[in-house]
Amino acid sequence: MKRDIPQLAESLITSVLTEVGIEIVDIEYLKEQGRWVLRIFIDHEDGVNLETCEKASRMISGVLDKNDFLSQSYMLEVSSPGLDRIIKKDRDFLRFSGQKVKLKAFEDIEGQKKFTGFLRGLENDCVLLEVDGKELQIPRSNVKQVRLVVEL
Repeated sequence: MKRDIPQLAESLITSVLTEVGIEIVDIEYLKEQGRWVLRIFIDHEDGVNLETCEKASRMISGVLDKNDFLSQSYMLEVSSPGLDRIIKKDRDFLRFSGQKVKLKAFEDIEGQKKFTGFLRGLENDCVLLEVDGKELQIPRSNVKQVRLVVEL
């Protein structure tokens, strides 16, 4: 049940956020310090500021309350994905192609599970990653997480 909650939340709120140009990047549902937290990461083509988060939070609360989303209490948090955002959606693999990323795999690939390299896109349901001049094709089913690397 707990694993279904992010997908259920996304299915309920996507259309209302899309109408105002807000994109859902990721949703987490986890227990922190003894209470449940529904954390929704959003993006907008003009960027995300406090006003955007407040607006999205009001819209999300309205939809979730109307649909009796959860019987137990939870804390709703709406945030930008940050500079080191997670890359999950197909369009993000294209959008951030050429950027430096860290990839974690579920199973070993050439003896390791963690890679740092340049994202080269998505093809045939494989993440294309250039590591030390070599291109790896990693099946999405083996990708645990891809995150942008922030270089200052």
